[in-house]
Amino acid sequence: MPNDYRQRQALLSQEYNQADAICISYPKCGRTWVRHVLGHYFHKLYGVENTHRLNSLKENISARKKANCPLVSFTHDNHSFASEISNDEFGRLEIDKFIFEEIYKNKKLIFLMRDPIDASMSYYKMCVNMTQKFSGSYEQWFDHPVFGLDALAKWYIIAFDLWQKHPYSIVLHYENLKQERYEWRNLIKFTTGQDVNNEWLNEALQARDFKKLKQQEMKAKNIEDPNSDKLFVRQGGRDYQFTLPENIQDKIKNHKQLDRARQCVESMV
Repeated sequence: MPNDYRQRQALLSQEYNQADAICISYPKCGRTWVRHVLGHYFHKLYGVENTHRLNSLKENISARKKANCPLVSFTHDNHSFASEISNDEFGRLEIDKFIFEEIYKNKKLIFLMRDPIDASMSYYKMCVNMTQKFSGSYEQWFDHPVFGLDALAKWYIIAFDLWQKHPYSIVLHYENLKQERYEWRNLIKFTTGQDVNNEWLNEALQARDFKKLKQQEMKAKNIEDPNSDKLFVRQGGRDYQFTLPENIQDKIKNHKQLDRARQCVESMV
């Protein structure tokens, strides 16, 4: 791997090593939303800056440490390199376990899960329209060695295996976070060690809801079209696969490892 990959790995290792907790997710599982809500709640609880950068090396975190505010990192593990290195280099990042697994062993872990196909299709739209990391069709996407069904299923199964053997972790499901409050309360108590202030949690959720985050991004990027493909914040859906051509739906239905990955997600509670 080239120097930019090694430099990126060193920086991420430094950040994750100083973290109190690490949230692991496949891309497009709602981590930006979780970061913003958690940042707002920490602002209310600890009096620290209201930011989603909860453990960034780019920020001065001394005030957060002084306030005993938890340092929380967010990672896609190998997919954390997708926007940093070339497609060819990224394509060689085949893994049998997570790259930073040795660091994860000593941390509180938060697993943020979403239905694999819904996450993958949202990831496809981002890579085609926003980051330009991919230019092919859905069929080419699902056959790709890095983004495709085999790699997708492997990522989720590796996450499941890590969850099974990790002594101190919680699981959040994107679908539940959109509808329920109990997983948000679990997240707050897990990261802070304190009972939840429901007023502050509701305030954080209202302040960082989808429409407001989207408006903030549109203003920052000077984008007027709320349906622009250039926006990172987009409304998450579910059951995306049923909008795909029938031959791709069949490929998904008949993929045994993907079926196992979905079973893993369902069993992570």
